[in-house]
Amino acid sequence: MFFISNSLVAQTWIPSDYNRFTPAQFFQLAAVNQTINYKKLDRGLLQAAIFYLTNEERIKYGLKPFTHSDAMEKVASEHANDMVNYNFYSHVSRVKGKETIGDRFSREGLKRMLIGENISSSIGLQYQDGRQINIPRSGGMYTYANSTREVILPHTYLSYAREAVQLWMNSPSHRKSILNPNFEQLGCGSQVFSNREFFNVPYLMGVQCFGSEK
Repeated sequence: MFFISNSLVAQTWIPSDYNRFTPAQFFQLAAVNQTINYKKLDRGLLQAAIFYLTNEERIKYGLKPFTHSDAMEKVASEHANDMVNYNFYSHVSRVKGKETIGDRFSREGLKRMLIGENISSSIGLQYQDGRQINIPRSGGMYTYANSTREVILPHTYLSYAREAVQLWMNSPSHRKSILNPNFEQLGCGSQVFSNREFFNVPYLMGVQCFGSEK
């Protein structure tokens, strides 16, 4: 990994980078504000964006920010991956030995008194709900079905993470987990997939794993 003036110049986010950047520095990184290339998704960078924006909500409501957990990020990332690979969307996994969140935590040697999980599935484009779209030919861009052929841009890492966190905050049960003062640690996961029910548009699975040792 190479840095120039606090700039992340390659898509190589690794867990130790959580100690390299303050939240303010992270949000200014060029890599975080770039449009996502879904064929070369930097999952670590997207997961970091979800983490920092979740903490932004905690701070907004006067709560202590979460500390990052590498092991919990692995749990979250693997569950996002499993939901894509095994074609399900649930807190209950189809993978033997990983059926419950407790199972998934135990596999990583995580013993927590209090655990929780949020999941999401949302479009990877900056799409306005309800509008018709034109399906591109191979390698083309998605556009709205109107006379101007308005292009629907992919999300940036930051814009997708912001939208995912906002979806959770708009849901009472998910919001409750994010703002639970008893949770102390957080790990986030993500994975891209083509939504076969919606013109193979790129979608993203998002997962948050919460925990506390108290």
